[in-house]
Amino acid sequence: MTGMGEWGDEGQPSPGSESANPWLAQAVARSAEGVDVGAMASALVDKTVHTLIAKKVAEIADPIVAAAIEDVFTAERQAELADAAGAAAQEALSPAASAPDAEQTDTDSEAPQLYYGSIDEFVREIIVPVFMRRVGPEGERRWCARWWESTEAIMRLEALWRSWEHLRLDPGTGMSVWLRDHLDHHLVALMDPDGPFATSQDKSRPGQMLPYDPPPLGMFTDERTTAR
Repeated sequence: MTGMGEWGDEGQPSPGSESANPWLAQAVARSAEGVDVGAMASALVDKTVHTLIAKKVAEIADPIVAAAIEDVFTAERQAELADAAGAAAQEALSPAASAPDAEQTDTDSEAPQLYYGSIDEFVREIIVPVFMRRVGPEGERRWCARWWESTEAIMRLEALWRSWEHLRLDPGTGMSVWLRDHLDHHLVALMDPDGPFATSQDKSRPGQMLPYDPPPLGMFTDERTTAR
């Protein structure tokens, strides 16, 4: 057939044909149209140049960098690094590495324990029997046996208890500071005729302990027991 080329016995183009596959030739020709061969060549050359320059710079820079590193890592610094590495390894492998935990345990065990387990115990053992005052609805001071019914009273008595627990550890002026800066302030506020016990009818005479009723069971737990 004209234009198809000559085919061999097995259906393949004969070696002597001018165009073994005219469709492929046409497709290649169409694809080549508009291709800027000069631009492609320029890009390839540019890439090759950059690659060769980078290689050359690396060849020049490598010995310079190596020499600089040699200057920095002197024998003394290498010895320091070796010593530091050896010390770190020794510390990691030594049984003493667990010492901080032991020290923490010792510190925890030496933490001061509460003397009174609750605010109720503090009020019952310190405030009520020690700081006896004349109180009553007609007097200058008020107190309530059921002090635990007043939120303000609980807050002030809690402050007195916590500050007492802290300052009792000062064998010098701890108690003086507590009396002056804490008790004298809060006791006056608690017993004020317009304070938290303003409507109380409870009374006590001079030399008598302040009125006291135990709070409901479970209202104040012993913190020495719950902390264990």
